[in-house]
Amino acid sequence: MLALIAGDKPTDRYIVELLAHAGIPFQQTNAQKLHPAKTPICLLVGQKSLNAEERAKLVWFVQQGGSLIAIGSTNGLDDLLGVSSVANLHEGWLRFLANHPIGNGLKSSLHVFGGVSVQASGNAEVIAQVVNSEGEVLGDAIVIQKTGKGLTIFVSADITYSIVHIQQGVVITKDGVPAPDGSAPIDDGILKAEDGHVLDWTKDRISLEHETVEIEQGTKETVKDKRVIAFFGLPIADELRALILQLVFFAAQQKGLPLPMVWYWQNGAPAVGLISHDTDGNDPDLGFDLLQTVKCLNIATTWCVIYPGGYPLSLYRAILDSGCEIALHFDAFTGTPLTTWSKRNFWVQWQWLKDATGVSALSNKNHYTRWEGRLQFFRWCEDLGIVAEQSKGPSKRGTVGFVFGGSHPWRPLDDEKRQSRILDVFAINLFTQDMVSDDVFSAGTFHPVIVPVRVGKWLLEQTVRMGGVAHFLFHPAHIRRQGTKEALKQIVNYGQDLGLVWLTSQQIVDWLKKRLSIKQTFECHGKEWFWRLKSAQSVEGLTLLHLLPTESAHFADKFLYGFPFAQTISSLQGERKFLLTPFILL
Repeated sequence: MLALIAGDKPTDRYIVELLAHAGIPFQQTNAQKLHPAKTPICLLVGQKSLNAEERAKLVWFVQQGGSLIAIGSTNGLDDLLGVSSVANLHEGWLRFLANHPIGNGLKSSLHVFGGVSVQASGNAEVIAQVVNSEGEVLGDAIVIQKTGKGLTIFVSADITYSIVHIQQGVVITKDGVPAPDGSAPIDDGILKAEDGHVLDWTKDRISLEHETVEIEQGTKETVKDKRVIAFFGLPIADELRALILQLVFFAAQQKGLPLPMVWYWQNGAPAVGLISHDTDGNDPDLGFDLLQTVKCLNIATTWCVIYPGGYPLSLYRAILDSGCEIALHFDAFTGTPLTTWSKRNFWVQWQWLKDATGVSALSNKNHYTRWEGRLQFFRWCEDLGIVAEQSKGPSKRGTVGFVFGGSHPWRPLDDEKRQSRILDVFAINLFTQDMVSDDVFSAGTFHPVIVPVRVGKWLLEQTVRMGGVAHFLFHPAHIRRQGTKEALKQIVNYGQDLGLVWLTSQQIVDWLKKRLSIKQTFECHGKEWFWRLKSAQSVEGLTLLHLLPTESAHFADKFLYGFPFAQTISSLQGERKFLLTPFILL
C-alpha cells in the first residue's frame, strides 16, 4: 500500500524510524518496482540519485494513478511536482494558507531546517508557504498537483532532517546563547542538554500570563501583578512527524485506501505519562514521604538515584515493592574524581547502584541535565545497557516544555560515524521540574526553573493531542515545599482525566520495543487489501487502526491528526491476517 524510497543522506533514511514508530506498514523499494495497483502511494524522501529511466518510471507511476509524495527535494521532477525556481532553503517556518486536511490541527511554529525553496507552476495548488523569521515569504512549501490519473504532493522543507536536528541539537562544547528576555540564562558555565537546542527564543515559544499576589508589609492590602511565563509550549518535532502522516493519510483517503497502523500505546490509551524523581541529597525521610504520596496516587514512578550515599536498603525495597523503578542519576556535575564527565565514571556509578540495590538500572537521567558533545552519551548508554535516557530537558524556566521539539520518545540517529545507524536507546524528553500549585506560585518567588501547575496541565494537553509521553520531575528533596505535593497530585489526576496512563520509563521502553518487534506486511488481491501482523512474543492490548473514507467519518472510533480511523483492540501471538475492506480477522 505504501512504498518508500529514501534518499542518500542518513537523515533521509531516518524516515524508516519515523514510520516504524508511527506503526504504519511500508515497503522499501526503488522506482523501477513501483506499480499503482500494488503500491498506490510512494513516499520519496530527500535527495535520491535517480537516473533518467527512474524519473520516467515515477512519471508513469503518477500518470497511471499512483500518488507520489516528495519531501525535501524535487529530484529533477519539477514538472511532475508542479514547481519551478528551485533554490536551497536553510531555515524557515511553515505557514498554512487555508484549511486543508494536510495541516489540520497543527498549532506550532513548524520550524524547519533545510530543503529547497520553490514556486508553484501551472495549475498546482499551494496550501502552505515557508517564511523567514520576519514573516517574509521564501517560497511555496506544500504543493499539490493532479497529473493524469494520479496525484503529487511536494513538501519543500527537509522534514526528516528538521526532526533529527531539533531532537538531537548541536554539539555542546560551550554555553548556549541565553534568551534575550532573561527567562533562560543558560550561559551559566555548566554544560547541559539545553545548551545544544536549536529552536528560536521568539518564534518557537509561547507565553502565558500568571497573576501574582503580594501582601504589602504592614497593611491588609494586596498588590496584584502579571508574571509572563515564556516557554516551549508547542511540540514542533511532534507536529512535523504528524505532518508526514497527514501527507500519507490524505493520499490514502483520496484513493479510498483503508491504510492500517498500530497505535502508539496499549489498550488505546491516548498518551502516556512518566513521573521521575532525582534523589539529590538522598534523605530517606523525604524519600519515604514522596513514596507514600506516590502510593496514594496509585501510580508507578522512576527513581533516579544519585551517587554517593544512596538510600537505606529498606527504602529501595519499598520502592521496588510498590512497582516503581530504580534508575541512575549520573552525577557529572559535582566535580569530585568520580563525579566528572567520563564514560568510566558513568560505569562506576552504575555499578555502585547495582551493588547497593541489586538492580541493573535500565534508565538514567543526568544530574543538572549535564551534557557534552552531541551523541557520545547515548553511545555510553547503549554500551552499558541503558535503554531509556531522560536528560534532554530544561534547567531554566524559559526552556520548560518541548525544548527538544516534542513528547514522542525517539531513538538517536548516529550520523557522526562513517556508517550511520539508529542507536538502541530511547530518549524520553523531560518537560519541567518540581512544579508548585498555582496559588502558591502566585504568592512566592521560586528557583528559576519552577513553574505553576497550570503550565504542566497545558503540556499534558499537548501530549495527549500528539499521542506522546508527558515527563515531569519531582525531587524528594522538595516534596515538603509548599505547593509541590499538591502540584504532583493535580498533574497525576489531570492526566488520568485526559485518559493518560502513568508508567515507569522501563515500562514505556518495554512496550515500545515489543511494539517495534511486530512485523507488518500488506498485499493486494484484486480490490482486496490484506494486512499481516507477526510477533515472536505475546502482545496484549494491541490497538489496531485503519483509515476511513471521509464520508464514513461519523463512524470513527478515533481521529488521528484530523483523520478518521476505526479502532480494534486485540492480542497478537504468532501471526494474524486481516482483510481491510471490510476489517475482518481471517
